[in-house]
Amino acid sequence: MTHYVIRVGGLLSDELLTAFPHLVPSVQPVTTVLQGDLPDQAALSSILDRLDELGVEIVEVTKLPPRPSAQSGAAGQRGSRSPWP
Repeated sequence: MTHYVIRVGGLLSDELLTAFPHLVPSVQPVTTVLQGDLPDQAALSSILDRLDELGVEIVEVTKLPPRPSAQSGAAGQRGSRSPWP
């Protein structure tokens, strides 16, 4: 999985945020940041297409370097349940 940060213009409503259950939103002045682990470029493209369909301005997309991985199946690790098949 690759961790992405997607910054969009404006504040997204709770209703819009439900379209991205696998991303963690945080509100910053005049932007919303969605971030989370995505399995591949196709998943990222799907998210960006959905944002575009919703008329959301995409300000920035950042691919973060891989995080040090713990042993697979480590308990209590955030994001250990993947919504991706």
